[in-house]
Amino acid sequence: MHLNTSKTYDSRRRFLRKLAAGGAFLSVPGLFAEAVASVLSTTPSTTQGPYYPLSSNIPLDKDNDMLSLNDASTPASVGIITYLTGRILDASGSPVRGALVELWHADREGDYIYSASSSRNSSANAAFQGFGQFLTGSDGFFKFRTVKAGLYVSRTRHNHLAVTVPGQTTRYCTQTFWSGTQYDLNGNAWANQNNSTDTVINELMTSGYALQDILDTLALNYTTIDAATGAQGGYFEFRPGKTPVQPNYPPGGTGGLVIAGAAVAGPTNSTRFKLSIPAYTNYTYEVYSNPTLFGAGSGVTNLSSATNNLILPASRTNFGWGALPFALSQTGVINTNKFTAPTNGTLNLYVDAKSAKGFYFVTFRVPGANTGVP
Repeated sequence: MHLNTSKTYDSRRRFLRKLAAGGAFLSVPGLFAEAVASVLSTTPSTTQGPYYPLSSNIPLDKDNDMLSLNDASTPASVGIITYLTGRILDASGSPVRGALVELWHADREGDYIYSASSSRNSSANAAFQGFGQFLTGSDGFFKFRTVKAGLYVSRTRHNHLAVTVPGQTTRYCTQTFWSGTQYDLNGNAWANQNNSTDTVINELMTSGYALQDILDTLALNYTTIDAATGAQGGYFEFRPGKTPVQPNYPPGGTGGLVIAGAAVAGPTNSTRFKLSIPAYTNYTYEVYSNPTLFGAGSGVTNLSSATNNLILPASRTNFGWGALPFALSQTGVINTNKFTAPTNGTLNLYVDAKSAKGFYFVTFRVPGANTGVP
């Protein structure tokens, strides 16, 4: 297991975090984010774990709304709706643009979508996406709508988070936890696997981290943000300790892959949007558009302005980027969310969804790198 053991502390953040746990800043714009900032200057790195889904297990729909699998409404029985938001910060504490953030965790019953076969785990809730990803805008913010992670033997309640910072070719993984005692579906305290006896937390302690510093950094205070639905929200500042290097594209050039998209005729009198890019052998491509989650039309309309400071940046003009599935032909089936170019040449990708801001972002990875902006 790779561990980053940088231990530079900020006592002011520690003090503010303790106040935040008591709700002191929930009504003061801008202060809550400071209050829940990481205590450690670099977020501890943990194992990716055995349940990062295989490519064949990842759903076609892998955006940041993990409750809306293939744009369908998810039944309430899927679990407690949970909003996880935060920022990706570089080694100097500045927000990172173009960081690929990945989230995966167990469903309400404690099952992951991962399986060792080509199909997803049949025990996992069929309505739960199980994995999502998000590309940060210039403010470094990320946001996910999901469910409260379930419990299973040997672990406390936790989420897996990974970030690939521009200029890096591997994801930096960590895990976040819930502060306080956790309870199973029968209302019984999960006493034998609480945060102080969790296997991953103990591995971090063995590597030299103090338990309280781990909990101050990785155990989040989730609060109820919608009394009607019981939805909860938590905030996390992810500091992988990496300095981003924004890429040029094509290789050696100064261009980029921000594309307007040309409207073309799709199947059965529909409209699609054609994205044409210069592709290179063994480069892998994904399509992103501005998501509406937390924006106009998101359905999140009953949150107070104070609550919005918990889950949103001060300005919502920069939404970041949500992943989109695409087709490889103008009238073909939308059945791809990642494509590796077999040869050099022009690559045409077709999407159904119109971009909220009128343009799309096609990301790429160099051969041998995990998905992200290399």
